[in-house]
Amino acid sequence: MSDLVIVSNRGPFSFSEAALSSARDRLDRGMAPEDPRFGEGGLVRAMAGLLKKFGHWQPSWIGASMGDRDIDVARGHYSGLFRRMVEEGHAPDRFPLIEIDPDNRMRFRYRAYDFHLRFVFFDTRHMHSYYSKFANGFLWPLMHLTREPLFYKKTRIFPKPRFEKNDFVQYTSSGVTFANTILDEIQRGEEIRGNNRDVVVWLQDYHLLQVSEVFKSLLVEEGLASSDRKRIHVGQFIHTPLFNIHEIQGLIREDKRARVKTRFDEPFGENIEDVLQRLVWGMLSNDFVGFQTKEYCDHFLETLQEWFPVDIRVSGGYYVVSRRNRKTAVGALPIGLDVESILSEVTHEKRLEFELEGRPLIENIEADRDKGLLIFGGLERCDYTKGLIQRIGVFKHSWAGLRREGKQARFYQVTAPSRSDIPEYRQLNAIVDEEVEALNRHMEDHVVIRIDEGIPAPQNYRFMKEMDVMLVTPLEDGMNLVAFEYILSQKYKRPEERGLLVLSMCGASRVLKESGFGEEDGVVYINVMNVEDAGEKIVGALRAGHRISERLLNYVERDRRVDNWAQENIDAILNAGKD
Repeated sequence: MSDLVIVSNRGPFSFSEAALSSARDRLDRGMAPEDPRFGEGGLVRAMAGLLKKFGHWQPSWIGASMGDRDIDVARGHYSGLFRRMVEEGHAPDRFPLIEIDPDNRMRFRYRAYDFHLRFVFFDTRHMHSYYSKFANGFLWPLMHLTREPLFYKKTRIFPKPRFEKNDFVQYTSSGVTFANTILDEIQRGEEIRGNNRDVVVWLQDYHLLQVSEVFKSLLVEEGLASSDRKRIHVGQFIHTPLFNIHEIQGLIREDKRARVKTRFDEPFGENIEDVLQRLVWGMLSNDFVGFQTKEYCDHFLETLQEWFPVDIRVSGGYYVVSRRNRKTAVGALPIGLDVESILSEVTHEKRLEFELEGRPLIENIEADRDKGLLIFGGLERCDYTKGLIQRIGVFKHSWAGLRREGKQARFYQVTAPSRSDIPEYRQLNAIVDEEVEALNRHMEDHVVIRIDEGIPAPQNYRFMKEMDVMLVTPLEDGMNLVAFEYILSQKYKRPEERGLLVLSMCGASRVLKESGFGEEDGVVYINVMNVEDAGEKIVGALRAGHRISERLLNYVERDRRVDNWAQENIDAILNAGKD
C-alpha cells in the first residue's frame, strides 16, 4: 500500500461563513443542513473518486484555501458544530465531518469520501498575482496555443497571454509555499515515521510547475536520510494542453522586442522565453510527467530539445528524458471518469431536478420535445477556450439546415461562472449574452436558452441525458470530460433514442479518433472555426440517423475509468527510474 498526497491549486472543498452559519442556524431550528457542493470543477470531479477508500492507497489532498473560514476550521474553531452534526445524525452522510487528529491534521469524511485535507493559505494580493494574473492570465491561454491559427490573433475573445515579472515572482513564491506544506504534511503523518511504505506526491496541473524542483531540494536541506528520500516519489499530471514551441515563436519574439525597448530601465528584466525555460526545466525534477495525449507529450519533448541538451529514448511504453545524471519519464495517460457514480445518476428513475425561472427545467425540455423539437445542449464553465461564441454560430447553421428539412430545434446552453475577477472573463460573459440575444431577436420562439448559473453534479449528468445533440466545441482543450460524461449519460436509453455528440479539437476528440470511433458511433468531428461546415455536418449526421453506439458506450465504460487512470499514473511515478 502506498500513501498518496494529491496537490492542486483548488482543493475538493472549502468552508465559507455563509455555509457554516446556515448549517448552525438550521440545526438550531431542528432542520437538516443543506447538502453542500462537493468537488466543483473538472479537475476535482475527475479526482474525487481517488478520495474513496479503494484500499490501494491512503489519500491526502493539499490545496489553496478558497473559503473565508478555512483557517478557522483547520484550527478547530468549528469542532463543536461538527460534533453536533454527528450527534444529530447528519454527519458524515449529509454534511462533512472534520476531525482534528493529534498531529493537527484534518481528517475529512463525507459520504464515501475519507481523506486528510490540508489548506495552503495566501493573502489576497498574492493569490491574485500568482493565480489570477500569472497562472490564469498568462499560462492558461499560452498552454492552449497548440497550432495555427493562434487564437488570440483570430478570435475577438481569446486574449493574448499577458506576462509581468512580478506575477512570476509571486508564482515562484507560491511554489515554495506549496513545497514546504507538502513536506510538513508528510512529516506530520505516518508516511516517514518508522515504516517502509512508498510515498507518492502527485502534483496537478500548470499552477504547480516549479513545486517538484523546490520540494526535492527541501528533502535534502531538511536532512532526510537517503533511504527516506528514495521512498518519496514525485509526479505531475498536466490537465491542460501544452503549447507548441514552434507556434509560439512569434509571441516570444514580440515579447523580446518589447523588453529590449525598456531594458535601460530594468537591465535584468526577464522575458517570456526565460520564464518558460525555467518552468519546463523545473518540470524535469518530477520522476514522471503525464499528459492527456501523445500530441501534448510530443510538444513537451520538442520544447526540451529546442532549449536543452537532453537525451530522449523510449523505455517501457514511456519516454525517458536524461540530463545531468537524472531521468524523468514522460507519457500520455488520458484522464478517466468516476464511471459508477455517473451511471448511477442517469438511470430511468433519476429525473432532472433543476429549476429555471421558478419552473422545473425538465418541463421546458419535455414541452419542446412534445412539439417535435430537437434538443441541443452545451454545458461547461464560461471560458474563452470553450468556443462558446463559435458554438452559437454552429447552432445557428444547424438550425437553418434543419429548418430547410422541415425540422425545428432549441439550444440549451449552460455556462457556470468562472474567474469573474479577470476582465477577459467578464467580457466573454457579456459577449455571450449579446450573441444569444441577437440570435433570438432574428429567430422566432426564443431558440437559444442560456443558463448562466451552471448545473451542479449530479443534475448535470441528468441534463445531458435529455440532450439529442450535445455540442462540445472548444477551440482547444486538454481533455473535456463533458464528452465522455455525455456518452455515459445515454447508457440506459433505447438505442434509437440516444443522442449525437458533436466534438471539436480537444483531448477527447484525439482519444476517440485514435480509438476508431466516428459518425457511425454517434460522434461528429467538426472544425469549430468553420461554423457553416460544422452545421452542415451535424444536419447530415442527424439525417443519417447516427446515434451513440453500444460499442462507444462500452469503450468509455470499460477504458475511461478514473481509478484505472490514477493507478497507471501512480505506477508510472513509482516505477520511474527503475529501467
